[in-house]
Amino acid sequence: MSAVFGTPLCELPKVDRPALLISDLHVPADGGEVLARLDGVLAAAQKLGARLFVLGDLFDSYVCRAQARVGIWRTVAERFAAAVAGGIEIHLLRGNRDFLLGEEFVALSRVHMVPGGFLVALAGRATVLLHGDELCRNDLPYQRAKRWLRHPVTRWLARRLPVAVALRVAERARQRSQRVIMGGDQTRFLPTQAALATALAVGAEQVIFGHIHRHATGLVGTGEVGTGEVGTGEVGTSQVGLGGAGRGRYWVLPAFDAAGIGLLADGAGLRAVRFSGAAGELEPVPDPGPCPFPA
Repeated sequence: MSAVFGTPLCELPKVDRPALLISDLHVPADGGEVLARLDGVLAAAQKLGARLFVLGDLFDSYVCRAQARVGIWRTVAERFAAAVAGGIEIHLLRGNRDFLLGEEFVALSRVHMVPGGFLVALAGRATVLLHGDELCRNDLPYQRAKRWLRHPVTRWLARRLPVAVALRVAERARQRSQRVIMGGDQTRFLPTQAALATALAVGAEQVIFGHIHRHATGLVGTGEVGTGEVGTGEVGTSQVGLGGAGRGRYWVLPAFDAAGIGLLADGAGLRAVRFSGAAGELEPVPDPGPCPFPA
């Protein structure tokens, strides 16, 4: 099995059907507006007969296994289960806010969840799907904390907390994280150019991720940084020099709760769309420019 910085990649068999991709919904405890947007995504997937990929941070926080049986967590699980019963395939990645999602949620929601990322053919291209935090190699404090936070002992203890205690712990951790993010060099929280090349080097032509709450696309390769139109599919439109370690396209999904934007992959290619209503309407979105990732 291939892996990217310790994140195993589950290879999915090729299926000739469209796919919808969203990331970073951050569904809060009260549901909020994003819950209605999620209904629109499920409706769109039903209309298109599409697979749905959620690339992490489905919830604002998920800590203990008891959450799957109550509140918004159960509501989302039930809506996913109803969609799956209607013929939709839902593939879910864990994010940094909900990395403690477990089999109890899978059992209720009937989603396909793996402990890493996916390697799958989308719009005819071999594609790596990640949450994206593993690509932020310059954020050394986070990468160190990630190792002990996801240690089996830590996970075992956290998942057995009472719901009220778990939510208080998650809120304190989120506040501390926000203070860290607001201070210091912001580029440290971005993926690195070398990390993108490493992700593509598993044999992929494109990598899609979220996590950094930006909307961007460009080319990773061995040429110079370009200034042409992004999204034309022409090699050289937005390249960064990476010594040939890996080349292809990257797509960054914005936070879905803020923008309602995702990606549609079908026979016409891969393109950004906005989910504009609960009935599943899709609106085209211009491709964004590249993100200036650090080396």
